[in-house]
Amino acid sequence: MEAKAKSFTFLGNEGKVRIPFFQRGYVWEKQNWSDLLEDLMDTNRNHFLGSLILKQQKAISGDVKEVMVIDGQQRLTTLSILVKVLYDLFLDELKENTKNLMLNYLFYKKTPTDKNYFLKIQHSHMDTIAYKSVIEGETLHTQLDLITEKNSKILQCYKYFYQSLSGFNENARNGLFNSLLDSENKILVVIDLEDKDNEQAIFDTINSAGVRLSSADIIKNSLFQRALQLYDDQDEVIECYDSSWKKTFLIDEDTSAFWDSSRITGRLMRDNIEILLHCIAVIGGFYNPDMHTLADLGTIYKKKIEGFGSREEIELFIKEICDYAKLYRENIASFSSLTLLSFEDYTSRLLHILDVLQVTTFHPFILNVLKQYKEDEDRKIIFKQIERYLIRRMIVGADTKGYNKICKEFIDDISSLQRKSIDISDEEVMVGLKKIQNKTACLLLFWVELNRRTDNRFDIKELKYNYSLEHIMPQKWDQHWLDIPVKTNSDGSLMTPEEARQDRFEKIYWIGNMTLLTTNSSLKNYIFTVKMNGQGRKKGIKSYAQLSVTKDDIVIPYESGITIWDESRITMRTESIGSEILAIW
Repeated sequence: MEAKAKSFTFLGNEGKVRIPFFQRGYVWEKQNWSDLLEDLMDTNRNHFLGSLILKQQKAISGDVKEVMVIDGQQRLTTLSILVKVLYDLFLDELKENTKNLMLNYLFYKKTPTDKNYFLKIQHSHMDTIAYKSVIEGETLHTQLDLITEKNSKILQCYKYFYQSLSGFNENARNGLFNSLLDSENKILVVIDLEDKDNEQAIFDTINSAGVRLSSADIIKNSLFQRALQLYDDQDEVIECYDSSWKKTFLIDEDTSAFWDSSRITGRLMRDNIEILLHCIAVIGGFYNPDMHTLADLGTIYKKKIEGFGSREEIELFIKEICDYAKLYRENIASFSSLTLLSFEDYTSRLLHILDVLQVTTFHPFILNVLKQYKEDEDRKIIFKQIERYLIRRMIVGADTKGYNKICKEFIDDISSLQRKSIDISDEEVMVGLKKIQNKTACLLLFWVELNRRTDNRFDIKELKYNYSLEHIMPQKWDQHWLDIPVKTNSDGSLMTPEEARQDRFEKIYWIGNMTLLTTNSSLKNYIFTVKMNGQGRKKGIKSYAQLSVTKDDIVIPYESGITIWDESRITMRTESIGSEILAIW
């Protein structure tokens, strides 16, 4: 390994500068570009932009010299775009004066006498077209309005520099161009590796600046770096990459966006691809929740990958990742207020419950079931059991901290799921329904409603999860609900007035006092008759009662003459809703 301070002009001595096909795409954003430009335009201090790790490739007689970029593609790409932008901003005479410089640093010729020039920096698949349009293009600056945040970051980088530098005077732009192409302006440390050097270890040690690699990037790089070591032919590795990883995760913008999109997992936001890779590590048994955290994911994968001794092993592992990815994308849905849900779709039902609870701990178990059990009925039985396990624990407020271990236990021994799914008794469930949290009650009532709609008397079987929870007797009942009935204790004795008030306060939070409306009632603290019918321009519950849990349970009895809502009604409805919940789970 040899490290030297160099200027950007070192590119003039290189032929092809290849970014490995498996490296992540260009990810720098406005803040990175802004910081770089601000740094370079400050003429009062020296500049150091970081390091590049390069590895010379074995020369083949007659071929152009080639170097591989192990690290630094973000800053190298950005600097080359900046040089091209400055060139595009020159007046015609200055363009003619500097054309050979631009060609020397951004292009190469196969032979000195060749008239054709080729792009020097060979980008990975996903950025090839965008980078080519920037460096080879002559009219891109006339189409800046067409470049949006949906376009490639490379195009966005060009647009940012062009618009920013257009605001500088010509002397400042010329000075920046001259500075970048000054062989004495050593703004980079270029680290040249030899064959014996372990590029992955050196990369891991040095990679601390810029946009850090994600776990998924580290895992992908490790996989195909190892494949390059195990295969006889690099073209075969590229073919493997194209037919597996690229096809699965990067084949088009929608696919890339899916795997890059995040979802809440507990208190964290995690990308779909990271969740997938965590699932595979749990299923495979090389992620131990007693020893590892998510921060260790890249490290434990690298350790496993380093243990592969043949191309067959690595191909099998890549195929396994892609197989699980297909199952994940087809089944592990993301939910929004616009998603239609039905009770009969048991996979979506389970995943929606997990989504509302912000729990992804059991995704490895779900993926394993989807892969191991092909029959729909088998999957349905197992998913019903895990759903029962989760719902009952949710109702009683059981701790979720041990779910990592439980998930692994279920993967290793499916019979333990059946035993644990009934750990919480029916009696405990009924007690839990009498001190229920709003979020839990909303989820339960929604799925009770959808279960009712499996009956033929309902035409609409699918609903969106966008209803508001309403306490029929309001939480601030003592503003208007002043009549408290005479009550007795369990031993038959009469309650004191204070005991009766306390009993009412408790029953406010029984599930029988809760329902779902299409919108929050603006009359939530008023007496029952006003809440039901409305007052003036303010609409009551009857106007928002689209669901059976409201219409059949509350509105229809009210219209039939049962115009009192009190503790006895809450008790009866809690028993009724509780029976439905126990029948489902």
